[in-house]
Amino acid sequence: MRFLVAQECLDLGLRAGAVVFRDVRVGPAGPELRSEIAREAQAVKARFAGPASVRSLPEVVAFQEILRKAGVNPRKDQPSVERLLTAALKRGDLPAINSLVDAYNLVSIRSTCSLGAHDMDRISSPVELRLLSGRESFTPLGRDTSEPVTAGEYGYVDAAGCVLCRLDIRQAEFSKVTDATVNALLIIEGTASHSPETLRQAFGEAVELVVRYCGGKAEVIAFPYDK
Repeated sequence: MRFLVAQECLDLGLRAGAVVFRDVRVGPAGPELRSEIAREAQAVKARFAGPASVRSLPEVVAFQEILRKAGVNPRKDQPSVERLLTAALKRGDLPAINSLVDAYNLVSIRSTCSLGAHDMDRISSPVELRLLSGRESFTPLGRDTSEPVTAGEYGYVDAAGCVLCRLDIRQAEFSKVTDATVNALLIIEGTASHSPETLRQAFGEAVELVVRYCGGKAEVIAFPYDK
């Protein structure tokens, strides 16, 4: 699996890389992981006074500005990090999806990076973060019919022209991680406002948590600041 980032997306301020996980076991998150998530969500409640303070976090503002550059209203289409932090703030917890998704959502609220995983056996290499032409195929998570994408927005697209994720907001149905997933591609996205050290920590923690709770082996195939 190869992972690429187009210069036009770097120019927007995006910084993204990827980890491949092989031979994972995905299922409902166990009590240890859910307890770890609940503790972190309580830390979020203690840190932020309300949704406005989440919106004003510098890393969230950076994602908002990138969305605006791509022609998207971030109040209507919130960055994924903002949505997760707001959910933790309001509920004192995060939604329970499965062990792999729950693990990377925990990394997201800790690192303020945007993370998303895809079933690697359902996508074609290479996967590229690039600006969309408007001709790509995209069926959002939870839907069974495709919807048009807007030229000039950014997204993650595989070699077959299928959009894995529109912006950092909506993932695709066809590549979602399920209990049947054995091999997964985890994308970790930050911005130019995220330091290399912050991104390294996010990558390291994502590898550690996914392997701890899902087993398998991990390989970082692209890091944002690698030459």
